[in-house]
Amino acid sequence: MMVFDSADQTLRAYEVKRGFGKFDAGKIRSIRRDLAVTQMLLKSYGETFNLNAEKAEARIVFYYGRRSIPKPYSLTGPELNDHFGFPVYDLVEEANVYFKQQLYDLLDRI
Repeated sequence: MMVFDSADQTLRAYEVKRGFGKFDAGKIRSIRRDLAVTQMLLKSYGETFNLNAEKAEARIVFYYGRRSIPKPYSLTGPELNDHFGFPVYDLVEEANVYFKQQLYDLLDRI
């Protein structure tokens, strides 16, 4: 997911993981490498879309809270509202409840 904040001219990239379990050492190395590469290339990538960002930041979201990468390079679901200054987590949870109910309704009809 990518977000350009025009208020502070910052381009941000997020890789979203469930964050429900642990990763092995090889996967953690891969995540760290991808995060570093994204961080290095993000600002120039934004320029190809005429986004002249003053800053660029890459983060990993471990939605359900089990971090494999420490702060400040990672976020958890409950931290998203504060991070974005907008009820992102609340909206995702609202969608989760809706689709969970849709699934249960479908299973009840089988």
